[in-house]
Amino acid sequence: MKKQTQPKAKAPEETSAVAPPPKTEPAETKPAAPKTPRLSPSLKAQADRLIAARDKKKAPLGADRNPREPEEDLVVFAFRLSAEERELIHKAAGPAKASRFVRTLVVAAAKRDEAVVRDLLATVS
Repeated sequence: MKKQTQPKAKAPEETSAVAPPPKTEPAETKPAAPKTPRLSPSLKAQADRLIAARDKKKAPLGADRNPREPEEDLVVFAFRLSAEERELIHKAAGPAKASRFVRTLVVAAAKRDEAVVRDLLATVS
C-alpha cells in the first residue's frame, strides 16, 4: 500500500489570489463610561435618606459659622525628658496643664521674672 501524502501548499508567489490588505488598527475610541448601577426604589429611598442626614450634619457655611480666632504666630520648641521627669511635671501641673505649666515656667525664667517663678512653685507645693 502506498502512503497518501497531502498536496504541498503553494508558495505565496505561486498563488494567483490577491492577498487581503493588512489589518489596520481601528481609530482610537473613547472608553465607554461605566454605567451606574440601578437601585430598587426602596434602596434608592434609603440612600437618599442617608445622604440627606449626612448633609444635615455638616456645618452651614456663611455668617452662622463661628471660626476660631487665629492664634498668634506660634512655633514649636521641643526638648527631651525622661519618663520620670515627665511624670513629675504632670503631677506638679495637674491634669491637662503640663504644657502650659512648663511654658510659663521656662518663659518666666528666661525673662528673669522671679515673681512668676515663685507663684508657680507655690502652686506645686
